[in-house]
Amino acid sequence: MKATDVYLRGEYGQETPKSLATSEISKIESNLYKDSKNIDTNRYNIDTQKLDFSTAHFSPAEIQKQNQDLINHANDFLTDEDSGLPVFLDPEAVQLLSFWCRTPQQIRRFIGIILNAKYRVEKDHQDIGVLIPLDDEELKPLMTKALRRYFNVLRSNEKHIKNVENYLYGTMQNLFGVWWNKQAAREYAAKHPEEQNTDNERS
Repeated sequence: MKATDVYLRGEYGQETPKSLATSEISKIESNLYKDSKNIDTNRYNIDTQKLDFSTAHFSPAEIQKQNQDLINHANDFLTDEDSGLPVFLDPEAVQLLSFWCRTPQQIRRFIGIILNAKYRVEKDHQDIGVLIPLDDEELKPLMTKALRRYFNVLRSNEKHIKNVENYLYGTMQNLFGVWWNKQAAREYAAKHPEEQNTDNERS
């Protein structure tokens, strides 16, 4: 007996081996598929709605809880290289932002200002090929330090800072400019060691 053989009970209770042809199996499978298609799959859509996470559908308390969760874990997903997002802030820096920013939108705006400051420095000095690699391992801790200095000034001289966004922009612009100058000086010294030796002899 083959695996495709089945027993069909006869009219008088006699069991007679009868081979089930492949074409018959195909017909049965086809019927099963048709029957499954006839199931009312629309019932899954009757009581459900399309996803809509706009703030209009949440209470102020729910929105605050959602925002707080995102803020509390910002240093996890905003610095995750596997996320596909550009990673240029240390987890420590992102955690620092989470202490000051109340919503994910504020963090996004804050990071946008940092990027704008970088692009401005590059644009103003494109004639000499200035490029600021934000993922530079030496620059990252300097950005964290600059951000702490920025928040310290805000807390110490809150009344004297008229526009916190402009102050942030200027702070980061200054940082990137100073960092680039140091890098350029280092590269120049490496390419012209004879000048460095001459300066040492004079001193």
